[in-house]
Amino acid sequence: GASSSEANPSGVQGICPDGWHVPSDAEWTQLTDYVSSQTKYQCGGNSENIAKALTSKTGWARSSNTCAVGNDPSSNNATGFSALPAGEYGGEYNGYYYHFNSGALFWSATHGGINYAYYRMIYNGDENVFRDCFHRYKYEGFSVRCVRD
Repeated sequence: GASSSEANPSGVQGICPDGWHVPSDAEWTQLTDYVSSQTKYQCGGNSENIAKALTSKTGWARSSNTCAVGNDPSSNNATGFSALPAGEYGGEYNGYYYHFNSGALFWSATHGGINYAYYRMIYNGDENVFRDCFHRYKYEGFSVRCVRD
């Protein structure tokens, strides 16, 4: 029920405990821009291939794509961020959990319209961290990564 925020930091506590907040889209962009700028976190020398650096070493479905999260997960998590493949819960699919073990989706505190908000998503077969504000509704269940104030 909190207002949208594009600020960095967002100032939106939301469901986070005292002293923590839900990151804005700008905060997520700051994280992904920083990771992209560090060659040690890039896979294959491509600044867009940073998903492996942000994901946990366990729980991911396998993939044969060389720089994908699901390919050799033991080499994941260079940043220590440890994104888990918790999937999502959505009304779009009649209230079912899906993408468990293959996707990590995180809300931001930034609205993208009356029915949408910005989010980040990582899938086991992909190399990138995707940003979007459409294709998923606010009533769908994603993970929230709280940030210390």
